Amino acid sequence: MSICKNSKTGICTCAVICIVLLRIVIGWHYFYEGIHKFDPAAEFSSKGFLGIAKGPAAELFYWMLPDINGTQRLAIAEIELESKTVKDGKEITKTEKRKTFHVYEKAWTIYYQKFLKKYGLDSVEAKKPENKKPDDKKSNETPPDAAQIKSNQKYEVEAIFNRYLDSLRTGAESQEKEIIASQASLKRYKEKIKSTPNDTAFEKKRRWDEMMKYRAEAEIWIRTLDNLSNALQADLVRVVDPQLVGEKGNIITDPEKAWIPNPIAASQMKLLDLAVMIGLSAIGICLILGFCTRLASLGGIAFLVCVILTTWPVPGYYPPLPSAVGNFLFISKDGVELVGLLVLAVVGAGRWGGLDFYVWNCFGKKIIGKRFTGCCCSKTKKEIS
Repeated sequence: MSICKNSKTGICTCAVICIVLLRIVIGWHYFYEGIHKFDPAAEFSSKGFLGIAKGPAAELFYWMLPDINGTQRLAIAEIELESKTVKDGKEITKTEKRKTFHVYEKAWTIYYQKFLKKYGLDSVEAKKPENKKPDDKKSNETPPDAAQIKSNQKYEVEAIFNRYLDSLRTGAESQEKEIIASQASLKRYKEKIKSTPNDTAFEKKRRWDEMMKYRAEAEIWIRTLDNLSNALQADLVRVVDPQLVGEKGNIITDPEKAWIPNPIAASQMKLLDLAVMIGLSAIGICLILGFCTRLASLGGIAFLVCVILTTWPVPGYYPPLPSAVGNFLFISKDGVELVGLLVLAVVGAGRWGGLDFYVWNCFGKKIIGKRFTGCCCSKTKKEIS
C-alpha cells in the first residue's frame, strides 16, 4: 500500500491503523473540549484566557476583548435633569445636575424602551394602583380589566426604572474620585510603557503585575454595574411575568455589542465563546467520523495557532507557563497536537475508516480527480493498495 503511485515510500496496514487511531483520539479531545464548555456549571469564557495573552500577538487578543480596561464603561459624565412641580397653581421647572455612568445609563434606557414595547406598555398611561384594605373589599367588586392591569404595571415599571437610575447616578457620584484616579494611573502606565521600554526580568514582572492590578480594579466596578443591570432586568420582568424573573444578561453596553448583528448572541464575548464551543465540537465530530478530515484538521490547526500565540512558550516572555502543565522550550503540547493535525490533513486520513471514502468516491473523484491525476488525492482506496 503506497500513498502515491510514483513514490518509493510505502505505508503498511499498521501505519494506516495508527493514523486512524490518531485521528479519532485528536477528534475526541476536540469534541469533549467543545461540549464540556456548553455546561453552564463550567462557566466557560474566553475572557480569562485571552486576557493573559503574551508574546508578539498579545495586543491583538486584548483587542478582541471589549473594553478590557473599562475605560469606556467607567467613564462618568454630567447630565442635567429637569423636574416640574406645581406651586400656587403655577408650574415650576427645576434643573438638577447629576453624575452618571453614561454608557450604562444609555444601555439601560435602550433596554427599557424595548421592554415597554415588548409587553405593550409603551402606549399605556401609568396609573398608581389603589391600595385597599382587606375590609374594604366588597364581594360584588369587579376585578380590574386588562387596561387597568397594564396601567398599574406601567406605573410600577417606571418606579423601578427610576429607582435604579437614581442608584446608578449615586454610585457614579460616590466613586468618581477613585475611578478617575485609577484611570489616570492606567494612562500614565501606558505612556511609560511606550516611552521607556525595559527588557529586564524584574521590570517585565513589575509591569505585568501593575497591568493586572489596574484590570482588577476596573473589573470590581464593572462587575458591580453588571450585577445592577441584571437586577434591574429581573425586577422589571417580575412585574409583567414572574416566571421569567431569572432572566439576565440582556442589557448590553455599546463596547460589548457583537461586531456583527445576529440573532444568536448580542454581546461580543458571547459570540466569541459560542464560536469556540461550536467550532471545537464540530472539528471533533468531523475527525471522529472521518468526514471532511482535511478541512477539520485545518480548522484545528488554526485554533492551535491562536492558542500557541496566546501562551507563547518562548523564553524571555512574562509570565512563564506554569510548571503544573509541563515544561516547554519553544514546543508545547499544543505544538505537538498541531503537528499531528498536519499529518492528518496531508494524508487525508478520513478515507481510511471514515466517511471521506464514500464522499470521495461519490463526489470528489468526479470533481477533483480529473484535475489532479498524478496526486494521491486522485487515487481510490483500491488504487493505493
